[in-house]
Order: sequence, then structure tokens, then C-alpha cells
Amino acid sequence: MRILPIAAVLLTGSSLLACSSGVTKEDVDKAEKDVFAVHDEVMPKIGDMLKLNKQLRHRADSLDSLKTVDASATVRIDEEKTQTLLLTRHLKEADSLMMGWMGGYKGDTLQQLKPEQALNYLTQQQTKINDVRQKINTSIEQARTYLKK
Repeated sequence: MRILPIAAVLLTGSSLLACSSGVTKEDVDKAEKDVFAVHDEVMPKIGDMLKLNKQLRHRADSLDSLKTVDASATVRIDEEKTQTLLLTRHLKEADSLMMGWMGGYKGDTLQQLKPEQALNYLTQQQTKINDVRQKINTSIEQARTYLKK
């Protein structure tokens, strides 16, 4: 008979602990909206990245043809081509990070987590998507700067 009251106290105590953390469903909803605000900000930039990637590939191809015309500029052309390929790789890496983040995001299981766990998960996701945003913005800016010269 004594087990039932102890179980009730334990259950009530754990419920109080869960409530005492102060994390509400509204906190979780806001955190998820914040994560997706960053996603929604950078997702349209994927198209820009693809265009820049194409322009960089075209530039690399034109550099190859310059080598056949002006053999004395081979070193400079090789350096410029290396820079072009590096910028292309940065764009691809940023795109890959975005696709990886989207593939790894577990929004459907988020609803099954306790609010504290959900908020912790979303905090981690916010860090990841902020990193994706930074890499996308940086790679786009570097490619644009290079292509303007």
C-alpha cells in the first residue's frame, strides 16, 4: 500500500521539476520559428550560388583558353584558376551544408520531446543554421567580389 503514495509523490515531483524549468510550448514554438527564419532567409540564396558557380566554371574554362594564347602568363593564369576553383568549392560546401542541415532536421520528432529537450534541440539547430547562413553569405560575397574584378 505504501508504494502507491510514493509513486504518486515521485510522479508529482517529476512533474513539478518539468514545470519548474519554465520552458513552455510557446518558447519551443518561438525557437522553431527563429530557426526557420534563418532557413527562409538563406534558402533563396541557393539559386544565386548555382548562378555564381556556373559563372566561375565559365571563368575557369576561359582561363584555360588564355593559356593557349599567352604562354608567358601561365603562372598568373594558373593562380587565378586555382582561386576560381577554390571559390567554386566554397559555394558547393555551403550548398552541401544547407542540404545536410535540411536532411538532418527532425521537426516531426520535435513534437514528441519534452519542452526542455525540444528547446535544447532547437538551440543546437539554431547554431547549425547560423553556421550555414554564415558560410552561404561568405561564399557568395567572395565569389561576387572575384567575378567583379
